[in-house]
Amino acid sequence: MAPGQKEIRLLRFVSLSRRNNRNRSQDDRLVLQYMTSPPGITKKRNDMQYSNKDYNPEKHDRWRALTVKQPYANDLVTAAYKDENGVVYGRKSIEVRSKKTSYRGDVLICSSAKSVYPGMESGVTLGLVELYDVKPIKEFTPEDWENTRIPKEKRAKITKGFGWMMRNPRRVVEMPIKGQLGIYNLVYTKGEIIQYPRKMVIDKKSWEQIKKQIEK
Repeated sequence: MAPGQKEIRLLRFVSLSRRNNRNRSQDDRLVLQYMTSPPGITKKRNDMQYSNKDYNPEKHDRWRALTVKQPYANDLVTAAYKDENGVVYGRKSIEVRSKKTSYRGDVLICSSAKSVYPGMESGVTLGLVELYDVKPIKEFTPEDWENTRIPKEKRAKITKGFGWMMRNPRRVVEMPIKGQLGIYNLVYTKGEIIQYPRKMVIDKKSWEQIKKQIEK
């Protein structure tokens, strides 16, 4: 069993349990807290990703996706702070690219399969962010450069390009993907790529069922 596989099975089982036990007593329920950086899951093969031409809304979900190298991918989807308006930003909130984009909205951040970084998942979905603006590098402030997480010694060599401004990071279940260049359509089996909840409420009977599932 791959690292984290029990956690994913637990997550889906709890979701089912919640739907089946909405009428149970409030006093007879437990609360499960999830960490902001949940354990991942890696599968040996990917038979759940499809080409864009095969997209069927009844069978598939379609995401606007972007593949990023580690550790930058993980930094993009890891919440770090809120501004004065309550907007959440990641440890990295600006992704530097050679080209600009007119797209605005949610982007599914995926980690590159190559450039393996110790302790981090490669070639998987990691989380959603909101791409809300694009800024030329020549207009970067010192704070903007800090938000790229690019080491200071490498910044002077970057004279052209654009900063893709990102916010509102949300972690998703790690699922294997084959990435592409730039923003692309990621077509996946419906319901497989889901956000990690921060907490779940279940009843005691469902908890016993969950423990039995974990032990299998």
